[in-house]
Amino acid sequence: MSYAPDWVLHAVCSTVATRFVEGNLPIEAFANRMSKSLLKSYADCKPEKLYGISEAMLFFLAELEEEDTLPYCSGFLYNSICFEKSGRPRKMRGVFFDPLAPARELTKSQTVVTSFKAFVFRMRNDPSLGQPRGWRLDEIAEIKTLTNILNAPATFADAL
Repeated sequence: MSYAPDWVLHAVCSTVATRFVEGNLPIEAFANRMSKSLLKSYADCKPEKLYGISEAMLFFLAELEEEDTLPYCSGFLYNSICFEKSGRPRKMRGVFFDPLAPARELTKSQTVVTSFKAFVFRMRNDPSLGQPRGWRLDEIAEIKTLTNILNAPATFADAL
């Protein structure tokens, strides 16, 4: 089976959470919309998984009584896409390299939530980890397909 790389799940779920907070649609609408496209490449990107992770991320921020969730979600998106777990810049180019290639191992929902929690605590101690002002996802040409999925408009019908 082909599974979504962990950083792709991080990016998708942080985007679902961000769009839910900014928008006026149920969180299921965003998860369902993105899942439709992601399932073509990744077997594990079912709407329930995306919804569950995104909801857990927002619940965690609510437990911490954070009023402004957007900096944490956008910072997690930025750091997941631009950096490896070790902190090194993520490799996006190569002759025979596709950054969106499926992973061989399944990334569990709890692993994504744990990574988000760790990031939140790191960002609370070091606000410079947040998304830089002016950074845009669509500037990274190598992940244009993912960018299109994350930016796809959702409607109320997607929540059904």
